[in-house]
Parts: sequence; structure tokens; C-alpha cells
Amino acid sequence: MWRQTFLILTTGALLLPAAEPEKPKNPAIGNPEAIAAGQKLFGAGCAGCHGTSGEGGRGPKLRNRAVWHTLDDDGIFKTIKRGVPGADMPGSSLEDEKIWQLVAFVRSINSPAIEQNVPGSPQAGEAIFWGKGGCGNCHLIRGKGGMLGPDLSNVGGLRPVEQIREDILTPDNDGYETYRRVTAVTTSGRKIEGVLKNRTNYSLQIQDAQGNLHMVSTAGLREITLEKKSPMPKDFKSRLSREEFRDLVAFLSRQSMRPAEGGK
Repeated sequence: MWRQTFLILTTGALLLPAAEPEKPKNPAIGNPEAIAAGQKLFGAGCAGCHGTSGEGGRGPKLRNRAVWHTLDDDGIFKTIKRGVPGADMPGSSLEDEKIWQLVAFVRSINSPAIEQNVPGSPQAGEAIFWGKGGCGNCHLIRGKGGMLGPDLSNVGGLRPVEQIREDILTPDNDGYETYRRVTAVTTSGRKIEGVLKNRTNYSLQIQDAQGNLHMVSTAGLREITLEKKSPMPKDFKSRLSREEFRDLVAFLSRQSMRPAEGGK
């Protein structure tokens, strides 16, 4: 019986597919200079269909995907080089080095920030987050901070680095639809202030600065004021220097609930 078991296990092991060796990573991936060069190439050609920053148009959206890009680096390279038969995506005549620069840029806009080599000092950025930047007054990271803004404990694992930069500098472009300050006054005169979490024809859910969730019936409201823009401050360009902003982004890019690939 033991011999039969050994033979079954051995045969099963032989039938298992061999693990594929890890593909070497092209030097352009994560290289800031290659990404910048790829962005210029993208703007000169690809942007006509995919949008100036990959937001989509005639061609598919390349950024802010609900599921990260299913193609690996080689797959993106082949798609750019060969095109997509039967679609409007033509092959590229660029030399391989420039195609890899394009791949590096595409990766920078559709891969989580935790997987990118982000310039700056995360340690200095952490001090700015909790200090001069004032971010911790509204945002929570691993149980520490304010409750009004979104929890940023996993922001680097969810958002590309370019999106993190844009969320800080131009928050009205993206965040305010799901992050709006609200003031509600009940028929009894009670005033509730916070951010809107949910709204139906019958009720509102408002989270206050202490993190308490208030369920308010619309029938019991005398007044409701919804701000049209994000409550996120709009002065970070003047509040922080270029270096301080770079360090803040570097800190946020390291906030992830999973470790970075390759121990970055």
C-alpha cells in the first residue's frame, strides 16, 4: 500500500506544470527618466485614442482600473509593438528601447504606487503628513488620524502614483463625488455636520469628525446643504515646497496592506 501511495504521489508530481521562471525586469520599468520619456511618446501618439493621461477615449482607458492590468510587462510591449488585430490599435515602428519607455509610462499610470520606484523620502513625507501638511487632521492611517477624510492605510496599494499626486493637487477632479461635506438641520433644530456617506430619497448617512455615523430621515430635516466641491484643501502648491510635496507623495505611495514586490 505504501508503494502504491508513493507511486501515486510521484506520478502526480510529474504531472504538475513546472513553475515558470521569473522574467527579468526591463530597466525602463519604474525608472523616472524612462517614464518621463514614455510620457512624451505617449502624448505624441497614443493620447489621440487613449487620452492625454490614459483616461480613455476612442481607445480603452489605461488608468484607474478597478482591476489592475492583466498583461505583464512583456505583454504590454508585444501589444504596442504588434498592435491588436481586428481593432484600431496599429503596431508601432518605434525601436524597442522607446517601446519599453512607453511600457514604463503605462505601468506608472495603471500599477499601484507601492510597485513603483517613487522619488523622495518617505520618512520626511511622514513628518509632513502629520505636521505641516495637516493631512492627519482628516485622514486615518492604521488607526491614527482624523475621521472625515478617506482612510489612506492602503492608498499606495490601490492607486497609481500619478493619481495620488492629482488627488492632492486637484481633488475636485475625482474625489468629491464620493466625498462631500454636508450640513443638515433637523426640524427640532439639531445641526449635524460631516461628510456624506450615503443618500436615498428617505434618509442620509453622515459621518462626523469623531467618526460617528448619523442616520437622518429626510422627512425630519428642515435644511440640508451639500458642498459642490471636495472639502480637501486646494492650497498644497503654496503650502508645500516642491521637495516637501515629493516627499509626501513618496510616503503615501508606501502605504499598502501588502508588501511591495521585490522588497521596495
